[in-house]
Formats: sequence, C-alpha cells, structure tokens
Amino acid sequence: MGIFILQEHLADNESHWIERCKSSSMETGYRLRQAHYALGVHMGSAIYTTNPNQSKFAVWILMRAGLPFGLGIADGLEEQGCDVAVYFIDKQIDNDTLASVNTRTIILADAVINSGKSIERICTILPEIVKQSMIVATTVMPSNAVSQFEHFNLMTVRVSSNQYQGAKVNTIQNGKGPDTGDRLFNTL
Repeated sequence: MGIFILQEHLADNESHWIERCKSSSMETGYRLRQAHYALGVHMGSAIYTTNPNQSKFAVWILMRAGLPFGLGIADGLEEQGCDVAVYFIDKQIDNDTLASVNTRTIILADAVINSGKSIERICTILPEIVKQSMIVATTVMPSNAVSQFEHFNLMTVRVSSNQYQGAKVNTIQNGKGPDTGDRLFNTL
C-alpha cells in the first residue's frame, strides 16, 4: 500500500497535459478530455510497470468525469498486452461489475478525488481482500486527503495543496470551483 505520483515520472515534454487539466487553465471540452485521456494512457503504463505479476484488470470508471481518464488507463494497459475489461459506475454497481473482482485486479478510476466519499461508498460493498489489491487512480487529489487513502494502492497524477467543491461556476472562489465533469463535457 502506498502512493504513486505520476507527475514525478513524466518526461518534461509531457507536463503540458497536467497544466491543461488544472482548473486555472480554463480548458474545457475536447482539449481537456484529450489531456485526461493522455494522462490515463501514461497511468495505464505505470500501473503495468508497478504491477508486473498482473495481466488481467477491470477498470471501474466513475461516471462521468472519470470517463476520459479511465478509458486512457484501459488503453494504456491494453497497449502493454494486458487483458482489460471496462465497467461504468454511476450510482449503483451491477452484478456483472461486482463479479469482475473474482478474476481481475480492480482499478477504480475517477478524475478527481476531493473528500473521498465516492470511493468510500464503493469500498463499503467490497470484501477486504479486494480492497487490499484494488488500485485507486485519479488525476488529482488534495494533499490533506492523502492520509485517508494510505490503506489503498493509490496512484495519482498529482497531489495539490488546493481543495474546493466542484460547482457550476467559472472561477475558483469561496471554496468552490468549476466542476471537472462540467469542464470535460462543456456543461458549465
């Protein structure tokens, strides 16, 4: 268990993807989805490298903000020759998704972890043995939330000293900032 920070392993010419993802970049739509996807591909390669004895994965994508990042992870793993199944999680986890824990290493992918409530909601229904091998992957999380994930295999693109609640706003102020899902899909 521990934390892997992808930013520490990216080449200098790849850091523009991270800059594009930051709320302060004001990027939305295609260019933001492209950045999330590209970072997902890099994360998929990192997951493969750090889990050399695994070849079967199930990417559980938290909808909707996790979609580009999660698909990038799946494609990054498939590029390495892994067998990858992709599942989409909205409010409920269906039986097919739950059954994937029996034969695959689970990667729970979300664009942003703020409070961790979405991750915890899913983990409450999983057996302890699954949680111990599961990988939680995200593009960013606040530094003050890292400690609550020390019992997980956590892989993040970066850790930020900033934290705010996603809302339908265009600027960061009063503890609120542009919702990542809204930025990704131009619904601000």
